[in-house]
Parts: sequence; structure tokens; C-alpha cells
Amino acid sequence: MVSPASGRILRIIEGKEGEEGKERTISIFMHLYNLHVTVAPLDGVVRGITPEQGTYKPAFMRISDFNTKNTIVLDTRYGAIKVVQIAGFFTRRIKCEVEEGQRVSKGERMGKICFGSRVDVSVPEGFELCVGSGARVRCGKTVIAVLS
Repeated sequence: MVSPASGRILRIIEGKEGEEGKERTISIFMHLYNLHVTVAPLDGVVRGITPEQGTYKPAFMRISDFNTKNTIVLDTRYGAIKVVQIAGFFTRRIKCEVEEGQRVSKGERMGKICFGSRVDVSVPEGFELCVGSGARVRCGKTVIAVLS
């Protein structure tokens, strides 16, 4: 599983109950100088896209959980995963470049968030994390989890 965005790992949330069992989420903060493209972390099919209006707080703060966001749910051979594009303080635009039913390949571009922002990605059960809080990751290049 590759990183869906370039930036720094803010936090890893483990043990949250989701549709597919125990859910782990990796939050990646994208600084103003990072590439703000979002890519597919695994091969899959876009099951759903849910845009939500919200606030525009700094994306490195926990309060940014209530910011404007766009959730892309991918069906993968390992289960459903979510890639959440979250707007930041300077951001006023999230571009989603995929459609429901579209097949995407690992590393394929799915959208863009303009300026500093955050991307959260859920990690399916059966995957072992390869990164920790504070690690720097590169969009489509850094392996963040491997099948155990």
C-alpha cells in the first residue's frame, strides 16, 4: 500500500470499529511546499464519493476533522478503504478527478487539494504498518503498509 499523498504523518489512529472490522487510519499533513496530488494507495474500484462542507481550520490541528472534505471509498481485493481529502486553512478547493465505478491502479491520480491540507487513509485488516508518526512520505512512492 503506497502513500496517497506527500507530507508528514501526523498521527495513526488504531482500533476504531468500521464497516470492515477494526479500522486504522493514517493522517498525512501536506505543507504548503508539498505536492498536493492525491493518488490511489491500492488497486480498486471507486465505490463512492462523498463531499462534505465544513470549516477551514489549519489541517495539522485535530479540529480540522470538521473541515470541508471529500471522502473516496475504494473497493480493493483486501476490503474497502477510505481516502479522505481534507481542506486546510488556505485551501478553498478540493478537486476530485475520479467517478463512481471507475477502476484505479495503485499510484494513479485521484485528485488534488489546493495548498496546505491533509489526507487520511484507512488501512485494511491484514496489513502491517511501515510508517510511524512524524515520518515523511511521498505520494505514490512511499510504502506505508504491507500485507502481513
